[in-house]
Amino acid sequence: MKACRPFSKRSLAIVATRVAATALTLALTAPAYAVDTDPGDYTALPDGANAFLLYGQYAQRNAAYADGTKVPISPSLKSEVGIARFLHVVRIDDRWTVDPNVLLPFGHLKASGDMSALGSASGVGDLILAPAFKYKVDPASGETFGFTPYVFVPTGTYHADQPLNLGEHRWKLALQAAYTRPLAPKWRWDAVADVTFHGDNDKCRAACGSATDLTLKRDALYELQGHLRYEASAALFGAVSLTHSWGGESHVGDTPLGDRVRTTAVRFTGAYFIASNTQLLGTLARDLAVENGLRENVRVNLRVLYLF
Repeated sequence: MKACRPFSKRSLAIVATRVAATALTLALTAPAYAVDTDPGDYTALPDGANAFLLYGQYAQRNAAYADGTKVPISPSLKSEVGIARFLHVVRIDDRWTVDPNVLLPFGHLKASGDMSALGSASGVGDLILAPAFKYKVDPASGETFGFTPYVFVPTGTYHADQPLNLGEHRWKLALQAAYTRPLAPKWRWDAVADVTFHGDNDKCRAACGSATDLTLKRDALYELQGHLRYEASAALFGAVSLTHSWGGESHVGDTPLGDRVRTTAVRFTGAYFIASNTQLLGTLARDLAVENGLRENVRVNLRVLYLF
């Protein structure tokens, strides 16, 4: 068991600064606009189908960590975020399809406790464009390989004089690959890997603790996801998922902030088709281990999928 280290006034100030500096990144990545997937996301949909999806998420973070050690402060950051998503399935040939996706996040962030100085923010997030390519390895069994480039366009609500924002004021590119296959009757496995590259935010003031514009940079962020599904019927499934993300250290100019991500989380999901073209999905999740930043102690996701 790792022993707790004493925190001097200087180290507490450094940690508080680190938590404040990373709160922006954590608040933006917590809703998991694109790189996080739901079980079954890479299952091939019928050629020519349209789908509208509406997501709702509530998440609460109530503990801060630095280098794997819990910091003796009482932070709180809550997010209430929605995503409107539309996709259309285009057939390329007998095995390949591409699903152009457009996603628009929106919502509200609120800090309290020892982070109350960060205030709150509401608005829309950055527009996301994501063509999902899927290859039917075995159409009969549903074995599928897919990959998706996600382009985050800096169109969201952003105010440089606010520490929290829904928009990031920078371009991002995420590259994701996935493989799904049956393991046994009624059991299916999804494996997903992605990397996110970040452009620079050249108007970082409040989030960077500055009265003038500074440049916020971020290293590449990596993530692995695994979903194990049990399909009780064609309409009903349950799943357990593990995710692990790492990397993504932030820099103000050339100064690293020491907020490198290394986070493991667990999720439990259930989904049911209430009609032939309408699916309800719910997820309960929480972080299991956090190296730096805020720990998400609870996340509740709800999703409605409508095919037409």
